[in-house]
Amino acid sequence: RFLRAHVDMVLPTPVLTASLALTTTIAAFATRSLAKTKADLDAAQVDRLRLQQTLRARSAPPPATDVFKPIATARSCFSRRNGTPRQGGALVPSARCEITIDSSLPRHLLEGLSEYSHAWVVYVFHANTNLAGTKTGGKAKGKVSVPRLDGGRVGVLATRTPHRPVPVGLSVGAIVSVDAARGKLVLGGIDLVDGTPVLDIKPYVPFCDSIPGATAPDWVGREAVGKDEPLKIARVDVAARAEAPMSSSFTRSAASKLYGNVAEFIEFVKEVLSYDIRSIRERNAPLEKRKFETYRVVLCDVEIEYTINDERVVEIIGAQAVKREVWDDLERARAERWANEE
Repeated sequence: RFLRAHVDMVLPTPVLTASLALTTTIAAFATRSLAKTKADLDAAQVDRLRLQQTLRARSAPPPATDVFKPIATARSCFSRRNGTPRQGGALVPSARCEITIDSSLPRHLLEGLSEYSHAWVVYVFHANTNLAGTKTGGKAKGKVSVPRLDGGRVGVLATRTPHRPVPVGLSVGAIVSVDAARGKLVLGGIDLVDGTPVLDIKPYVPFCDSIPGATAPDWVGREAVGKDEPLKIARVDVAARAEAPMSSSFTRSAASKLYGNVAEFIEFVKEVLSYDIRSIRERNAPLEKRKFETYRVVLCDVEIEYTINDERVVEIIGAQAVKREVWDDLERARAERWANEE
């Protein structure tokens, strides 16, 4: 009371009232500023944690040395995991993949490879769902469901599944062309997903890589032996209404870089769809319990729409060009950040 009386003696009441109002305004502004700063800090923390999670979900853990650093990147007709055949080689012979050697490596690494008909490729299964922890927390499974066994489970190391303790793959492809000067190799019939990091390339040597008398279980062959083939498709047709979309999509997508004309691309699409690539549940479900009436697969950045009837006849009914899928998580994080900054 003494202080207020003293202030009243020194300052007139109107001046005191204005001063108090100004102080209140400044305090409110400071409160709002602090709240906004806290919100910005919280958002930055969320972004930092998201980026950390993204980096942890990269296709392969950072090696201690450069021994297992990828030497090349594959640009493939298989834009995504769905639709990629379970094996390379003869299943989809029209498949195409261009492998480009990293520019930091010595030139002419591919010199002499054109004298061989086929080559092995060692690579990373970079598009695995379990790498990002979406299904198993990033842990390797002991057994996997095998499509050819209608969901029967087999030990991981007795299969060619991508979901392995160490996600390294091995595939063989036919050598289509070699450009040693530019560090480019085109392979046919190989089952790599677009963006695959390549660890090594080795020539296929028939006398030691082909073993006479080698055996495998009946379900591993091109078609199952002694039982109905669960993945068999009777035939693949192209509807008349899909011909124009297929042609226009071909010219506006990566397909035109890997195939000489639309007819070659359509032949490749038909080879892919000549095996039932749907999930086990969808394939075995009664018609009334299926989740979808039509199905889609992205090949060469072209989304193909098709149907499958009870006679297991596939009909392609539509196509449209789509944006290239970026599978590498670090590259995706950078793209998102750049997009936000713009």
